[in-house]
Amino acid sequence: MIALALTLVLAAPKVSIGPTPPLIVMIRTDGPSSFVKTQARLHEELTLLLDSFIVLNTPISVPDFPRKPLADQLAAVLPVAKSNDAAAVVWLSEPFPGQLMLHLVAQGTGRTLVRTLEFDKKSRNESALALMMRELLGTAFLYEAPATVPPQLRAVVKQTRATMSNAADVAPPPIVDTPIAPPAPMPPPRPKRLRVMALGLVDSGVVDHVGGATRYGGSFTALWKYDERMGLGFDVGLTGHRAVPDLNTAVSSVSLPLLAVATRSYALGDFGFWPRVGLGPELTWTTSRQAVPGQLTTLTGAGLLGVDVSAGVPPLSIVFRLDLMGRLGRSQLAELPGDQVLWRQPALSLHAGIGLAWEGL
Repeated sequence: MIALALTLVLAAPKVSIGPTPPLIVMIRTDGPSSFVKTQARLHEELTLLLDSFIVLNTPISVPDFPRKPLADQLAAVLPVAKSNDAAAVVWLSEPFPGQLMLHLVAQGTGRTLVRTLEFDKKSRNESALALMMRELLGTAFLYEAPATVPPQLRAVVKQTRATMSNAADVAPPPIVDTPIAPPAPMPPPRPKRLRVMALGLVDSGVVDHVGGATRYGGSFTALWKYDERMGLGFDVGLTGHRAVPDLNTAVSSVSLPLLAVATRSYALGDFGFWPRVGLGPELTWTTSRQAVPGQLTTLTGAGLLGVDVSAGVPPLSIVFRLDLMGRLGRSQLAELPGDQVLWRQPALSLHAGIGLAWEGL
């Protein structure tokens, strides 16, 4: 029995474990929900396309990483690549709305290359991104000695050579190569400075009004963003209405506020929030029939506190507005005798509106 067991052991086939497949690290960053979904789909495409590699998806613990300069991004991802002994590290960033960038750092023998591709946000395609990443990976190791390149990477290099030979008569896409020492930061795209909005408004009285107080009109707002989030500008609106306090009196009123406005933007998913505050004069023309006085013009100080909510992809987006507007002085009509108040402008009113916003320049 012992001899038979030894014979079976010696005759059993030997199992050899091959070398570990090369590792690709994909850095996962925060952003809007559409950007997070793009990263997830790109990881799936890379895993399918590079099936002979290990594609590791890992987060980066650097606040506001996609908006950092390229030098800071490299300083953050290189330790991750080296600690995992990765052949390459790749990440997406969206530093400004409408721009998508794919970064690749390939670690070869004694050098590191950085490749950056730019895409329009509407034309993003995760399958195309994965194919371009594989081509860039092959290009990075194109001139390395074959003995120093793992078999899986040699296969990618071979595919890249075939693609380059088939497309020799076609101009290649622009690729920016930046040496790692010292890494030069990429110039950011020019920010959009001007934001213009046109909205339809409903103005309803909230505090201390007599007679009809609901107005209908519109508003025009122009803002100059002096940095990425802060903006200053002006807001001009025109609202009017006709009220009938009693059977013998009809009141028409039109208001024109012209306010200086300050605002700051905040992003939450696919929505942008613009809290705003404004101060300035408001001119009101009031006309009545069978009331004293028959015509009245009022100039007073006004202020607003509110928020704009935008949804959509710049340069055009939909805007929803909600403001509280207060006045120092108000138009008021009284009827003699007894000075009975027939109509009075509200001390505080609520603005609700919807319209379009455009960003440019």
